[in-house]
Amino acid sequence: MLMSYEGTPIPDDLDFVALTERTWRVCDTRTPNGSSGTLAYIERDPAGFEVMLLRGGHVETRRADCLAAALALVADPR
Repeated sequence: MLMSYEGTPIPDDLDFVALTERTWRVCDTRTPNGSSGTLAYIERDPAGFEVMLLRGGHVETRRADCLAAALALVADPR
């Protein structure tokens, strides 16, 4: 499990999985095996980070200026 990325700590309850050089899947490590547990996808672009949050059967896209802010969006339960 990745503990930090480019100096940004990854919370213990999140699994940060690189899909490409600039795209990651963020999963909840507390989800039982066999469940998706995917909370979000994060993609780096020239303007910062795009965060696609998967919540309650719908998708919400938000922007963040740094990875720490993107992870904070994922961790926010609302």
